[in-house]
Amino acid sequence: MTTEHIEHQIYRSKIEHEFGQGNKSKAEVRTFWVMVITFVTMFGEIFAGIWTGSMALLADGIHMGGHALALGLAFAGYYLSRRYARDRRLSFGSGKINELVAYSTSLLLLITAALITYESLYRLFNQNEIKAQEALIVAVLGLIINLVSFVILKGSNDFEEIEHGHSHSHSHDHIHEHDIEYEAKSEAAMALPERKDNNLQAAVLHVLTDAATSVAAIIGILAAWGWGWTWLDPLIALIASVLIGKWTIGLMKQTSKVLLDATAPGSVEETIRKKLESASDTEVIDLHVWSIGQGCWTMIASVIHHGSMTPQDYKSLLKGMKNLHHPVIEVQHCKHEII
Repeated sequence: MTTEHIEHQIYRSKIEHEFGQGNKSKAEVRTFWVMVITFVTMFGEIFAGIWTGSMALLADGIHMGGHALALGLAFAGYYLSRRYARDRRLSFGSGKINELVAYSTSLLLLITAALITYESLYRLFNQNEIKAQEALIVAVLGLIINLVSFVILKGSNDFEEIEHGHSHSHSHDHIHEHDIEYEAKSEAAMALPERKDNNLQAAVLHVLTDAATSVAAIIGILAAWGWGWTWLDPLIALIASVLIGKWTIGLMKQTSKVLLDATAPGSVEETIRKKLESASDTEVIDLHVWSIGQGCWTMIASVIHHGSMTPQDYKSLLKGMKNLHHPVIEVQHCKHEII
């Protein structure tokens, strides 16, 4: 085996096929515990409903099952994204697994909002007697569980890790000794904007949805119990379903942009363009930047340069962008100076 071949193997071994998704986050751990709480509550309410003969408890237990499923999907998204973070079959990493899960659970939420709307409209025109005392106990219990779950989920930072790994871009810092020197100062700390964790947002939205329906139920039950306003319960639920639908559609738009490789905001492209064109006699003639998951961006650029700079030299200009992974830069050398 030649020296050149050995060096090539060492070079390849140092390059990790990972885009910042291989570390366990606090969001994953907190989602797991909320999922457990929801499952325990679900089984407890179903058992209590069967034991006491309470249809309200039984129905709420079955309803909690839908949220338990959504939270289970959210946790699975985190686990699978971390599990396959270095799988080379995934060209740009596993970040889109979380986006796919967030989009799927958003669809479930949209279906839930549609069902609530239908049921609310039906009950608005076909009012029936409410078993106030029993229903109030169930609604308060559901609200407490959801508030606890909300506090747990919101206590996690979207990007805070509890395990440390090495990213692909980090490996490059140790590989190429011929990189040009780049002054750190304030520019080295510059980073592209971090995307929200849409998977976490979807989980929070599920909890908020359930909490909103519980609040609506409590207000409606008290109004029906105290003043006989049976129409208020379905009316509040109808308003809540419209808000849920609006929030859900917003989340679906965010996740679909990532899934469809939508172009990054203009400010992101401009930041990268300025970095590349900070080198003398350089003009960026083509630039594509897109998100590959939570807090991760990648790019393809083509530059014209009058000089001897290499693609790796240009990559070194982007070192300060901690959440830019696997940049691909084509350098076209020209004989005439760029005006």
